Amino acid sequence: MNQDIIYILPVLFSLLGALICIPKITYFDKAGSLIGSILSLASVVYLLFQPNLIDHYVYVDGFSKLLLLTIAIVYISTVLYSVFYLKHIENLLFQYRLYYFLLNVFSAAMFFSVTVDNLGLIWVGIEATTVSSALLIATENSQATVESAWRYVIIVSTGLVISLISVTFIYGSAHTLSLHQLLLSHPHNRVFLIGILLGIIGFGTKAGIFPMHTWLPDVHGKAPAPVSAIFSGVLLPVALYAIARLIQIFPSETIRLFAMILGILTVGIAALLLTVQVNYKRMYAYSSMENMGMILIGLSLGKLGLLGAVIIILSHGMAKSSVFFLSGDVLSVYHSTDIEKVKGLMQRMPRIGASLFMGSMAVTGAPPFGIFVGEFLIFSALIAQHGWLIALIVILLLAIAFISVNFRAGRMIFSHQEKPIKEKTHTETWVSIINLILSFLVILFIPYLELLLKNLL
Repeated sequence: MNQDIIYILPVLFSLLGALICIPKITYFDKAGSLIGSILSLASVVYLLFQPNLIDHYVYVDGFSKLLLLTIAIVYISTVLYSVFYLKHIENLLFQYRLYYFLLNVFSAAMFFSVTVDNLGLIWVGIEATTVSSALLIATENSQATVESAWRYVIIVSTGLVISLISVTFIYGSAHTLSLHQLLLSHPHNRVFLIGILLGIIGFGTKAGIFPMHTWLPDVHGKAPAPVSAIFSGVLLPVALYAIARLIQIFPSETIRLFAMILGILTVGIAALLLTVQVNYKRMYAYSSMENMGMILIGLSLGKLGLLGAVIIILSHGMAKSSVFFLSGDVLSVYHSTDIEKVKGLMQRMPRIGASLFMGSMAVTGAPPFGIFVGEFLIFSALIAQHGWLIALIVILLLAIAFISVNFRAGRMIFSHQEKPIKEKTHTETWVSIINLILSFLVILFIPYLELLLKNLL
């Protein structure tokens, strides 16, 4: 048990950051959050070089470690960005210290969800992210944000009820919820199969998977930039982590085909909706939905597809958080999320304009960013297992999404504005630039990713 503590240090450090936020002392909230996020990242980096641990309490393999790394990087970058960005929000729903407290608890819940050896506790962790994040959505106090938070709670809670039913079905069939025991027992009765299928739908709700995706664009369209960043960058992949474990427990053709169909439908719906977007935050939200669809396809294919999915998770976490940070910078200057009202971004804020252009290319799968490599590997697996026809359909959908996002982003960035007022440099833009660089650097570590995932590939 003493050894297990090392593997839950990210959870403990982020909770420490939350505790430091409680006293009403100036700057304690920022300092506590920075301390918690820095220590969490340091502990995760340390864990990358430790052996996997699977026992009755902790389940940390290579896949878990990569999710922990993604959460830790987006967590610390969100804290850093929030320190500078919150001053742009004029009507806060609550004090800064409650914002940072909830942000730390939210991160702790995500760390917890990817380290426990129990499906029931994974459900508890993901449910805890709902409780801690609902108020974060309404940080900017307005009727629209509060309504968005309520819709998020209602839709996501419905999905989590479905996943709770799934957990009870699995326990009723296997008499255990331990991931380790479930992987060893491999029960194959019909109730267990129904439980896995319900789990994919239930946890898929939190991941923005079709047909329970409707909360996603609404939340991203209204939530503050740092909240959108951590939602899109890591909350969605954490929900997909639960689905990946379900597929790993029962890797039947029925389960894999069901997950693949949902992934393709998610990519298709997102691509079609991207063609009609007029709000740049909702546009990037649908882009996240498309990315989650591709990850789900990769998880359903396994082997090479799984490697591609993990590459997308890492690269998307960095790149999409960067894009949402930059969207916050744009909103703070233009005071609008309407694409038509944002003109001459490159003239007015050159560093932000150039970064947003690179970020848009990264999240839509342009080379040489990691998402492109991940999609290439997924297509290789898709062609090998299901032929060219399905692969070409998905490629066409991705092309529609790519053109839709980058055409609209290009209009904001490169359009001409008469006598633009050049804005002073935003300090927080450096957080976005660092994350973009990290998104690219993912491809340099693919051999190490393969090594971490060797037990699953």
